[in-house]
Amino acid sequence: MTVCLLIPALNEIDGLRALAHKIKKDWYDKVVILDGGSTDGTREYARQLGFEVVQQTGKGMRQAYLDWYPSCREDIVVVFSPDGNSVLETIPFLTEKIRSGYDMVIASRYKDEAKSYDDTAMTLFGNRVFTGTIAKLFGFPYTDAMVMFRAYRREVPAILKLNVRRSGFYEKYLGRHVSWEPLMSIRAAKAGLRIAEIPSDEPKRIEEGKSRILLPSSRINHYKAGLACGLQVLEELLFWKF
Repeated sequence: MTVCLLIPALNEIDGLRALAHKIKKDWYDKVVILDGGSTDGTREYARQLGFEVVQQTGKGMRQAYLDWYPSCREDIVVVFSPDGNSVLETIPFLTEKIRSGYDMVIASRYKDEAKSYDDTAMTLFGNRVFTGTIAKLFGFPYTDAMVMFRAYRREVPAILKLNVRRSGFYEKYLGRHVSWEPLMSIRAAKAGLRIAEIPSDEPKRIEEGKSRILLPSSRINHYKAGLACGLQVLEELLFWKF
C-alpha cells in the first residue's frame, strides 16, 4: 500500500527545515505540502526537497483539503503539521495499523502514558470536553477525537462525504474555522469504520513568538474553532445520516 504524507503549512519554513531530515524515505511514496499562501519561502524549500506543493484556493484547513483530495492516488494518507507538534517516529506505527485492516488510526495525545506538552489548561479542557462528547454521542471510546495527526485510507473522506463542498455561507463562515479531523472522527464512528488509537506525545511547537498563558502559540483562532466544532457536533447529532 502506498503512503502520502500530507503536511498543511502556512509560513512554516523553520519547522519544515527542522523536521525534513527526520522524515525517512521508506515511510512514504509522496510528500504533499498544502500551502496556505506562505511568503517565507516554505513553498520553494518544499520543492527543493522534492515535495509536491498544492496551493489552496481559499482560507482555512478545510479548503486546503478540498483542493488536494481529488488528486490523491496513494492508498494511505498520514497528515501532520510541520510545527513540531507531531512525533514523526509515530508515522510507521500509524501506517502499520492501517495495513493491518483499520480505516483510521489516531495518534492520541491522551492515550495511556502519552502527553501533550503544548496544552494549556484551556486547550486540555476543550479537547477533553469535545472528545468526551463525541465519544458519548457517537459510539466510539475516543481518547483524542480532535488531533490532526492521524492516518486513514484514501477512500475514507469520500465515504464520509467530507470532500463535498457545501453552501458558500457554510464554507465562508463555519467551514474555514474547523478542519476535517473532528468531523472525520464523528462520522467514522457513526459509519462503523474500523478505528484505532495509538499513544503519541505532542511536543511543544517550534516557537515563533512568545507563548501564551491561556492558549498555546498557534495560527488557529481557538475561540472560533471551538464554536465551529460545537455547531458541527450539534449538526451531526441532529441531521447527518450515514
